[in-house]
Amino acid sequence: MPETRDRIFISIGVSRPDGGLAELPGAITASERMAAWAEANGYISVIVNDAVHPSVTIDLLREKITAAIEEVTGRAVLQRLVIFFAGHGASLGIDDQNWLLSKWKKRSTEAVNIASLARMLEYHGPRQVTIIGDACQEFSARFMEVVGGAVLDTTEEDRRGFELDKFFPVDSGSAAYMIKAKDETKAFCLFTEVLLDALEGDAPEKYFEKDGIGLHVTSQSLARFLSENLAAEAGKYGVVMQPRPRPGFYSDRTYLTLPHALPQTDGESGEHKDAAPAGQQASDRKDMGLPGRQRTVERIELAAPSVGREPAATGSGMIAERRKQEESDYAAAVDGEVRNHFETGCGICFTGAPVELVQASRGWLTQDWLPPNWYRLNLSDVQDPLLWADVVVDLADGSVASACVVQNFVTAMHVFDQGEANVLHRPLYAGMQESRPAIDLLARLHAGTLTEVEIVDAAAMLRLGKHRVLTLGAVAAQFYDSVRDTQGLRSIASFYAQARQPIPLDIVLFGGGRLFETANGLVADIPATEDRQPRSAVERERWYSHNATPAIFQHPVAGRVPWMRQAWSAVATAECDASAREWRDQALAALPHLGTGLFTVVRPEGGDALITLAGITSRDHWVEPEMIRT
Repeated sequence: MPETRDRIFISIGVSRPDGGLAELPGAITASERMAAWAEANGYISVIVNDAVHPSVTIDLLREKITAAIEEVTGRAVLQRLVIFFAGHGASLGIDDQNWLLSKWKKRSTEAVNIASLARMLEYHGPRQVTIIGDACQEFSARFMEVVGGAVLDTTEEDRRGFELDKFFPVDSGSAAYMIKAKDETKAFCLFTEVLLDALEGDAPEKYFEKDGIGLHVTSQSLARFLSENLAAEAGKYGVVMQPRPRPGFYSDRTYLTLPHALPQTDGESGEHKDAAPAGQQASDRKDMGLPGRQRTVERIELAAPSVGREPAATGSGMIAERRKQEESDYAAAVDGEVRNHFETGCGICFTGAPVELVQASRGWLTQDWLPPNWYRLNLSDVQDPLLWADVVVDLADGSVASACVVQNFVTAMHVFDQGEANVLHRPLYAGMQESRPAIDLLARLHAGTLTEVEIVDAAAMLRLGKHRVLTLGAVAAQFYDSVRDTQGLRSIASFYAQARQPIPLDIVLFGGGRLFETANGLVADIPATEDRQPRSAVERERWYSHNATPAIFQHPVAGRVPWMRQAWSAVATAECDASAREWRDQALAALPHLGTGLFTVVRPEGGDALITLAGITSRDHWVEPEMIRT
């Protein structure tokens, strides 16, 4: 790697978080060793861990990362920014992962929301970004109130996309592992050490890309190495880890270059003939890379395989079974009977747990001659497909949920006993089976059984039905956001406008356009997109996923309240005109009160903030429970 000073490596380690989580001394080891590798390979290396600082906070990270970026951009283009984290993590959705900082339990925003950070970096000008997280991504009730943050502030610069590499040790919902200290070996994080084996050149030759200069560890070869070796190394310790690398660099893809050939490997196995016997100490073994080449960071010897020993499942089978059951239960629960039309052209039906006060941001809610929990909404013009209203409902447990009701659609909200909600938008007179694919998909999202490899194809397939089941557009936007496909987001938004439908707010928040506020609600400008090459066979069969779309100006946006929980992480990073700053402030005021589930629910103390954000000011839009006619 050339000695450039236009690359930054931020190495974060949180070993002592609050909230009763286990201490992770291996996080300090990981952050120090990765920082040492980075410094030796030409990066400006910045360590932020709780061995150096009393605690690791959002404010501290903002200070350190901003200072490093400004130091480089003041004299050069920031070519690459790598952000590494070791510590505890939590997952709330398909790409709604958070790194927990020292005071995460005291303040729900003291966590790094990875997707939000990636969006915010578009304001800071890096050409390439690598995000490496050596952390669990477990689903747990104790993490459900974590909302995380983007760490950085917006700048006056225009947003600019970048190439993105992401390397994680496990998929959403799974655990990563630290190996405890033994004898003279410090506690260490297993994923980091496997990663360093590749980054230091201690990988079989088949994991290098070759050219006239030498052998290279690249985004793609690093991903292959992790995919094919981490599980085996984890198995030696009796645990299960299935990595989630997502290489995305396409210009400079190199992390390490070795200028000469590696020692010969033994046939198809890729094992080095001069490799040290299992269990031999690092100081006694030959280097597995270039003969005579010294590692930047001394190698920690990983465990030797145990003869006849099978990796422990650590409950993975039980977890998979539980998730499948959750998926089945969720799908069955939300598939309740709802009305297929209202004479006013739109309305909302509630199923599941009982609801209390129902309020709408515009129009008039009535329940005359309807069954309990079915509400028609009368907007100003039954012929105008661009009309909508936010509906806010008090749930029996005191929390408050929200849904956007759109003209020509029936909105169905299912309320679960634990205070979560599911929302679907069905077109008038549609049969129940038309929304079945959406229900199945949301069930998989809820249970965490949707895998990363399905993201691009799922987004392409979802878009086909987004004009009939509006919720699908918001879900597809999450998938495109997870790979920072801004072109895909803008394409979805443009097609809503061309179909003369309001654009779901979530799509714009994730990067689909720029928000403005007018007397009639939020509107958006959507930039044009260009033709691009399809990324999969599924995209190739669906022209709309890769064809150019025109620019759209001042088109109505459906809702002032984000539809799905994950979209709240995009409020701070959304492109907002000055006219929409009050809207953003109101949304940020509600953000810390988010409840659980896929869709927007706030805890009781956040009810007023949600009502303010929705723009509900008049009792004309209310339906009191005692006035309901059944």
